[in-house]
Amino acid sequence: MQGMIEVGSLTRDLAASVSMAVEDELDWEHLPHVHRTTFRAASLIHADRDGWAADVELVDGTPMQMQVKVDPDRGGYTNATFAGGAENGRAVVRFEETGTESCRINLRFFIPEGSGFPVEAAGAFYRDLFTRILDEDEPKMIHRAAALKAGPAGRKARRSAAMADGARVQVPLLCPHQGLPLNCEPDESGLMTCPWHGYKFDARTGACVHGKSRGWTD
Repeated sequence: MQGMIEVGSLTRDLAASVSMAVEDELDWEHLPHVHRTTFRAASLIHADRDGWAADVELVDGTPMQMQVKVDPDRGGYTNATFAGGAENGRAVVRFEETGTESCRINLRFFIPEGSGFPVEAAGAFYRDLFTRILDEDEPKMIHRAAALKAGPAGRKARRSAAMADGARVQVPLLCPHQGLPLNCEPDESGLMTCPWHGYKFDARTGACVHGKSRGWTD
């Protein structure tokens, strides 16, 4: 941790298992969708089961690179951001299993030594940021765990949706990508944009027209 100073911490109980929380952190695609008040865009550089790196753009247009590295024991991770090739912030995370579908997340926040940012202000910034991010991530983890329990049968449920011309079509309750609620409606061109990852589906045919997912009629 040379060159970095600790500015604050956050502890939070989650209604999700450690494995589900780690899966959520490895899911870089959801950043500009689930966290749309923080991120405008994310472009992957590389990813594997142990982490990822992506160029991200904040909602105010600020570009930076984000790197996530999962601990070897899968009980935590490090999330670091870089601007101009230099690290400008880091969150070090550890999990405690508190139940079969619950855990406690402990976060410690660091900034570069000599950055000039007041420690208290930096700590408050990170606590507020990660509290909001966890508030937005927790429902996703809960829905994802439920989808995995339900299995393929859970994705067969349908509901009626209205097209722009008034026609009715049958669409899934759950997105075929990860089984998260497809709680969106067809737009004027008949496309449904999943709010969790931004995948687009043709409401009439069920084909996925944007994103790496099979449609619901495949």
